[in-house]
Amino acid sequence: MVPAKTIHIVRHAEGFHQLPRDHPNALVRDPSLTAHGNEQSKQFSQKFPYHSCTDLLCASPLRRTIQTASLAFAPEVDRGLRILALADAQETSDAPCDTGSDVFKLASEFGEVLDVSLLQEGWYEKKGINGTSEEALRARAARLRRFLRERPEKNIVLVSHGAFAHYITEHVDLKGHQTGEYWRNVMWRTYTFRSGEDEDAKMLETDESMHRHEKN
Repeated sequence: MVPAKTIHIVRHAEGFHQLPRDHPNALVRDPSLTAHGNEQSKQFSQKFPYHSCTDLLCASPLRRTIQTASLAFAPEVDRGLRILALADAQETSDAPCDTGSDVFKLASEFGEVLDVSLLQEGWYEKKGINGTSEEALRARAARLRRFLRERPEKNIVLVSHGAFAHYITEHVDLKGHQTGEYWRNVMWRTYTFRSGEDEDAKMLETDESMHRHEKN
């Protein structure tokens, strides 16, 4: 029996890739958060009500998601949680903005805050299991869900990306078109697992989470 657990999925804050394309930093590889994105993350931190019970903090290994996690979940980091970098949570495309940095560079930049123990060299190469085909994306999302379901922690935060969040939550049609509500910057939703046995580790949004978005 898999213990009851909740997964809070959060989209990163504003990154430079979201600025107009004529901005000098809009087309760089693995962009950082903008100043506004930093402020969005800090404001999110003040509103998130479950800091004290979060016992696992995960993020896509792209810089904007790691930065969002470190700011939005600063109370968790301050009490000793490290950000576990998960390659399976990276964004869907092979565009420069969605192509990450090598492990050594990430470890040097973020230091002890970031746990890179599960990252392999070349994790950011969009081929094989990290490819951009519909089959690869759906398989990656299912693999990520199974990983989270099998973790011993009961209250997990995952900072990921808008497009890939639709694959994680299975709000995407057979052609890869997103269904359901668009994930805005620092939007968060909470899920549980339907069953401890189904192979795809399907998720259900909690009533509290749906009610929260109805009010907003």
